[in-house]
Amino acid sequence: MSKGQRLGRSRLLKLLEKDDAPQPVDSRAETLTSQVVVQDDVVAVIRDVFEGTSLLSDQGKVSRILAVRTEINESWGQARDAFLSIGRALLDLENVLSKAEYLKLRSGSDRLFPFSDATATQFRQIARAVESGRIPLEKCPGSYGTAYQITLLNDQQLTLAYERGLIRPDVTRKEIASLRKEVMPPANDAARMDLAALREERRRLVRREQQLAQDLHAVRARIEELEELLGFRND
Repeated sequence: MSKGQRLGRSRLLKLLEKDDAPQPVDSRAETLTSQVVVQDDVVAVIRDVFEGTSLLSDQGKVSRILAVRTEINESWGQARDAFLSIGRALLDLENVLSKAEYLKLRSGSDRLFPFSDATATQFRQIARAVESGRIPLEKCPGSYGTAYQITLLNDQQLTLAYERGLIRPDVTRKEIASLRKEVMPPANDAARMDLAALREERRRLVRREQQLAQDLHAVRARIEELEELLGFRND
């Protein structure tokens, strides 16, 4: 790691402090400050976010923010690994099961797993995108909702997203959504843009239609039984 990326405690405090006299801190806070690796842009962000407050002169609070930021970034990466692992496992099942079995799995997703079929679809699409290299693993967002939005980008939008530096771990869903609105595909390309998503939606609706038909058949059969019991057919 370069020298400019690691700031010693004294240099960090010099960058963050104003003219206020520094407040005393305990040894734990000092240890945290000396251990945290700080990027130059993080210092600027902290100063900007807390401008107008006395926080910058409080070494303990600064240390805590930096330590929590590091912990959250690590957990965020673990969250990404978790939903990618789920997506890959679901893709493996798709390759093992027959078509009929896989459709049954999909229809009972919320009974077998702690998420719906719609969420499972997002996991699979993200896993496919990462496996294919469309979204590099190291640039995949920690939020599966945001990562899924990237999978919906067409080639033109994805190229522009890379040019603008939007394919990165901390990109927001709002940024991706804004890009999609800004660069809309031609009308005749609209159906092709999210072809996979449209197919998934059709499958869900077909399954829903089949389920409703079964429910309707059961209801009608029960009505006939009740009419027999009540003697309606003899009226």
